[in-house]
Amino acid sequence: MIKFIFLFNKIGKPRIVRFYDNPLESQRITVQKEVSNFCLAHSKQEGILDYKDYTLVYRHYGNLVFAAGITEDENELAVLELLHNLVETLMKYLNKVVSCIIILNMDKVHMILDEMIIEGYISETNQSRILAPLQLLDTVRK
Repeated sequence: MIKFIFLFNKIGKPRIVRFYDNPLESQRITVQKEVSNFCLAHSKQEGILDYKDYTLVYRHYGNLVFAAGITEDENELAVLELLHNLVETLMKYLNKVVSCIIILNMDKVHMILDEMIIEGYISETNQSRILAPLQLLDTVRK
C-alpha cells in the first residue's frame, strides 16, 4: 500500500503532499521534513531506501523530487514506474513539469493523482484514461 506521495523542490519545499492514511498533523510535518531531507541527501537520481516502517521510493526530475512511502507488501519497482508514469502524464497534460506550473495547476495534479491512486492502491496507469476527466472538463470550460 502507498502511504504517501510527496512532490517537493530541490530545497525541500513541498509542492504536492498526499497521505493515504490519516496521521496526526504533527506526524505529517515531521514525515515531510524527514523524507525531503532523506531524498535530497542522496545524490542518486532515483532510489529505494528503508525509512522507519516504510520503504521510501523516490525519483528526481529536473528541479523536483517525486517520493512515495510504501509498505513492505508493495512492489518497489512498480511504484518507481508509477512515479515515472505520473511525470509522463503530467508532461502530457501540462507540457512541462516544473514547480511553478505544478503550483498553478495544483487542482489538476490532484485530479491526476486521484485517478491513478485510490485509497493507497494503484488503480489506473493508462494515460488516456487518467486524462479523460480533465479533458472533458477542459471542453466544458471552453
